[in-house]
Amino acid sequence: MRYLYSLFIGISSAAVAILLHQSLPPFGVIAGLVVTYGAIWIVGRTYSGRKFKFVAFVGWLTLMIRGGSFGAGQELLIQGDGVGSTLLIVGTLLALGAVTARN
Repeated sequence: MRYLYSLFIGISSAAVAILLHQSLPPFGVIAGLVVTYGAIWIVGRTYSGRKFKFVAFVGWLTLMIRGGSFGAGQELLIQGDGVGSTLLIVGTLLALGAVTARN
């Protein structure tokens, strides 16, 4: 059950980050990055294990890859502009930092 909760938290934080990143730049992307780091860090604090943080990171990364790729109607949730690229690159680095951070 902990794995499922960790996956859900990772997916939820990615959804929040995707929805926030284009609103009021640069504050939306900063808020999305803070949510990303905080959610993965809290998973580690709650369940006391890096493996749960990694599961949350996998969920986060899965939704980010899906948001950054073309959908059925050729739509994108994460644009290829500076804000979208920042969310993908810096977000991935922050999420990896949250996974490797000590509890």
